Amino acid sequence: MPGDMLTCAREKCNSWLIDYDARKIGGGKVRGRYKKGLLLATRIFDDLFVDPLLLETMEDLFAPHGFCFSGSSIKAVVPGEDSRRMHIDDKIFSEARLPSPCMINVLVALDDFTMETGATHIVPGSHQWEEPVEEDVDYISAEMKAGSALLLHGAVWHRNGSNRTSDQERRSVSFAYRTRQVHWDTSHDVIDELPEKLRDIYCSG
Repeated sequence: MPGDMLTCAREKCNSWLIDYDARKIGGGKVRGRYKKGLLLATRIFDDLFVDPLLLETMEDLFAPHGFCFSGSSIKAVVPGEDSRRMHIDDKIFSEARLPSPCMINVLVALDDFTMETGATHIVPGSHQWEEPVEEDVDYISAEMKAGSALLLHGAVWHRNGSNRTSDQERRSVSFAYRTRQVHWDTSHDVIDELPEKLRDIYCSG
């Protein structure tokens, strides 16, 4: 993420986030924060969504069927918030898993990802496994600096880590590209406002 975009996003995103009940470390609930549907909220990230390197990567990953842009959100892993359960993102599709990925999620750090603030846990190679997702499994923590990006195959087992700090949120922008082979009804309320390059790939499958 370019530095000026990162600065702007960090300044503005807190006004977009809404509260929800998240798992608390040790049990109970903590007030988490998130925002879905960034295309309806802001134009800040439009250039990021059509970053040339990202689009070139998606062309390769989804060949020969092509791909679409499929939504974006921001999530803050707040102090005291526990890890999510391990999951895969491809599970949202009703169709059987395809040989190529159904989805690639891009996670861009707005704050540094550290093991203390809840860096994403990833199980390497799990996109090739057929067994159901389990919790007791070896993983790596995706530590990275603010502005860095992590690309996740839709079948990779992952979860956010626990935020064990008392005063540091771990915010990130996430957005997805999906294969055109899978039908997915999505609102087009915002489509006329999008730049042409983003409009061309927005849910066009």
